[in-house]
Amino acid sequence: MEQISNNIDFALKDLRQAITESNREKRQYNKTSEYQYKPEQSRFKLVIWFHDGNKRTFYSYDNTYHDKIAHVDEWRAVIKLIDLTKKFAGNFKNAQIYATIDPERKKDSNYNYLVYWAKWNGEVEANSALTFKTEGKNMFAILNRLEMYSPKKYVK
Repeated sequence: MEQISNNIDFALKDLRQAITESNREKRQYNKTSEYQYKPEQSRFKLVIWFHDGNKRTFYSYDNTYHDKIAHVDEWRAVIKLIDLTKKFAGNFKNAQIYATIDPERKKDSNYNYLVYWAKWNGEVEANSALTFKTEGKNMFAILNRLEMYSPKKYVK
């Protein structure tokens, strides 16, 4: 029975489901602290090119906390980056989310797999090779699938 449950989780957790999940209404936060946390490890990187010529880079927050214990949730991390592209909608030329297949997920890793591309006119392209798997309380991107099945136009 557990095997069937794992297969269902595998089938539902892909990039299309993450895009759908990012469309739901979000909770509003009223931040009062000036402290800005910068992640040291990140599976995904969002790069936004604005109309005024500026470029901005955001890294994913892969860790989630439950009862003060950190768990890796790369699926939620990519949802948050897609939400960020929607926040800047209309103000940018291109917004692209890249993934790294480096197991260490360091910020200076080579982010060479394009997984999501939002264009200035509202068009969105997604790399269907990106899927996720659950291991215990962690959710990881399946890196060998991304590496093997990514179309050539999504690899730089």
